[in-house]
Parts: sequence; C-alpha cells; structure tokens
Amino acid sequence: MSTTTPSGTPATSPTFVNGAVSFWYRESGVPARRPALPGDLDVDVALVGGGYTALWTAYYLKQAQPDLRIAVLEKEFAGFGASGRNGGWLSAEPPGQMHRYAKSHGRESAVALQREMFSSVDEVIRVAAEEGIEADIQKDGLLHVATNAAQERRLREGLPPLRAEGWGEDDLVELDAD
Repeated sequence: MSTTTPSGTPATSPTFVNGAVSFWYRESGVPARRPALPGDLDVDVALVGGGYTALWTAYYLKQAQPDLRIAVLEKEFAGFGASGRNGGWLSAEPPGQMHRYAKSHGRESAVALQREMFSSVDEVIRVAAEEGIEADIQKDGLLHVATNAAQERRLREGLPPLRAEGWGEDDLVELDAD
C-alpha cells in the first residue's frame, strides 16, 4: 500500500520532496482527516496550530490546572508543519548567535537562555519517560570535527566564547583524535 502526503504525492515516491510531512508520517501515512468543528466551541483556552508550541502549552496548562477546557485547533493534523519535520532532533544549540542576545539583553540573560535550552532537552526526555511515550530518545550530543589545521584553530578559538555563553565542562568537551 502506498501512502500519500496531504498534497497527494506518493510518500514513497523517488520524487518526494522533503518538507511536506515528517519522516514518520511519510512511512506510515498521514492520519485520517477528522471532521471540522460542528460549530462554536466553549473552552477556557484555544490554541491555534497543532505544533510543538501549542501541544506543550496544552500539556503544561493541563498539568497546572487539570479542569481547564483546552482545544488545540489544527487545519491538517497535530505535528504537521515545521514541528513535524525536524527529524526528531532535540538540540540545545541556540537559534542564532548568543553574543547578539547578550548585546541586546545582557550577558546574564544570554547565559540563562542557554542553560534553559539545555534543561529543555532534559525536560522533553523526562516527560516522554513519565508519560510512557515511546520516542526512541537517545541523548548523545553533537560533534563538530576539524579535518585540517585551520578548522582545528577555529574550533579552539570558539571554545572560550562558548564557555562565556554558558557552555560548561559537561556541555562541551574537547576530544582528541583518539
């Protein structure tokens, strides 16, 4: 059986263009379309879009106040769009250059942001374990590898600024060739 993307392209087609759906939905097929809301909906919180931001918001709101009536409204399906296409990576790397954050918000704020990014990876792992979510999570890190002297020099020159931006000894380890 061949599955299709929302645009109708066969998900296993050699002409499949990455970006329509996640790898997992490409393999299993997209969820069946659910009926539209039949009319007005009375809720305490309405979240528009079924991406990570809305889903985590709904999760933590329910944790904090279980009696809240929450609706997550999504045109396609939960996990469609950018949230579902990231390859399943959890990364604490900043979405930009920390020295720019430090310039606009202060060094302490930039370091606090980096520390929160580290803790958010651990939080996703904790919630997955606590909720019994089988996510095949493996916390293993990221390698930046130098294959020549110039690259090695740039990597080493980059260590002190990263340390100043909140990357501690446990977060960033220099390995030798062995």
